[in-house]
Order: sequence, then C-alpha cells, then structure tokens
Amino acid sequence: MWNRDLDVLVPMWQGADDIRVRDGAAALGALVAPGTQRVTVPVPTEGSEREKGVRHRDAVVDAHSAHAEVLARYRPRRLLTLGGDCAVEVASVAHLADHYAQRLFVLWIDAHGDLNTPASSPSGTAHGMPLRLLLDADGALPAPRCLTPGQVALVGVRDLDPAEVEYVRRHELTVLDCATLGAQPTRLAELPPPGAAVYVHLDLDVLDPSALPAVAVPTPGGLTSATLARSLTALRAHHRVVGVGITEYVPQLAHDQRVLIEVLDALGLRKDPPT
Repeated sequence: MWNRDLDVLVPMWQGADDIRVRDGAAALGALVAPGTQRVTVPVPTEGSEREKGVRHRDAVVDAHSAHAEVLARYRPRRLLTLGGDCAVEVASVAHLADHYAQRLFVLWIDAHGDLNTPASSPSGTAHGMPLRLLLDADGALPAPRCLTPGQVALVGVRDLDPAEVEYVRRHELTVLDCATLGAQPTRLAELPPPGAAVYVHLDLDVLDPSALPAVAVPTPGGLTSATLARSLTALRAHHRVVGVGITEYVPQLAHDQRVLIEVLDALGLRKDPPT
C-alpha cells in the first residue's frame, strides 16, 4: 500500500459547475485504505455568482482557502487528495511544491489540459484552469504559480481548447498521448527525472468512456484501465510518489466499479477486503 501522511477529501463541485462530482470524494474515500490521518475539507455547499469570468468564483475561492488551511495545519509531505472537481488540485500541488520545490514533478493525467484562463475559457469553469494557475499567476483565482513548464507532463490529453494548444506549443510542455502510452505503458515512468518527487493528478476522464463513463466530462479516445494500471504500476516501481489527486468521479452514473478498483490497486490505494 502507498503510505501517506494525510488524506484530504474535498467535495467541491463548483469548479466543474456539476453538483454530481460532490459525491465523488466520499465514494472514492470508501474504496481506499485510509492514510495516517483523514480530513474532509469544509467547502461551500451552494454556488455563487459568476465573477471575473469564473463561474461560482466566490465558492471556489472559499474552498481553496479552507483546503489550504487544512494543509497548513497538518503539513503533510505525502498527500492523497480526493475530489470533487479538478480545481481542488491547486491547493494540494502548491502545498507540496512549497516543500519539494524544483524536485516536484507533476504528471497531469487527464483528457483535458486544464490550461485555460478566465479570458480564454469557453465555459468559465474553474476546473479547466488549475494547471494554468499552478504555472502562471492570473488574479481571478488564487494562483500560486509554483511550477515551471519543465516540472509538468500532460498524459492522455486529447481535448484542448485553441488557447491551450498555443500554450503547450509556446512553453514546449511534454505531452504523452493515449496511443503512445497504450503501445508502451512503461513510458509514463520515463517522464519524471531521476530523484523527482512525483505528484500524480488523475482525472478519471483520461479513461475511455467505454471503460468508465462515470465522470463529469467523458471524452472518447481514452485509455483502457489495463493500460493506465500498468503505467501507474511502472511509475511507482521507479519513482517516489509524494502526492496523488483523483478527481471528477460521478458515482451516481452506472459503471463497472472493477475498472476503478484496478486503477486504485495500481496506485497502492485499494482498501483491504474484509477478513
């Protein structure tokens, strides 16, 4: 099992503007073995007005503040984050970046780049902005700007908005597509440099909808659960994982939970069966 200091459950839905993902945090928490400590972050239950180009901006900001306060209190060096939507990752990655600095390497395993700004986002939803917030300060949302492009790799991405395509090109971000990973699952383990402290962001929509349709934004052309599991197993065999974030699960939708369990097993998170 992957040992960590703290599990944070962050049932924020406002970043996705999709209340269904609120239940994903608790549902994931029920499937994984608890770490040393487990805390549910107190986040707003209601929405708020669109402001500065961001839907539910005040709720997202308040959730971020509550999340950051929990992390400051517990000061974990190894952290599991269960969302909620992808915007919950901003506080978690920023916390670990503060500790590991340039050694932190983030694998953004996601069908989407999450590289929009409020100005470039077609939807104005904050869950399409967290990686950009970690790379560039913006002002519309809490933006720690704690990563450089060389500390990030996009994995499984296949649905980018035009501004995101341009950002990836301009900053020469590393991209590992689904076809390449499907043919060579161990390629994931080749991305972090030697000695890196690795953070795995896993938006479950990286999986093909035929494998797991129970996500907020199902996107065709994704990974099989077997490919993702083999990739994550290889990663853990070769690198030190200091953080994992899992987001955008919609447990209310019909799906084969064995797919999810296969991925959780590969991350070393599976709850032990009853004896």
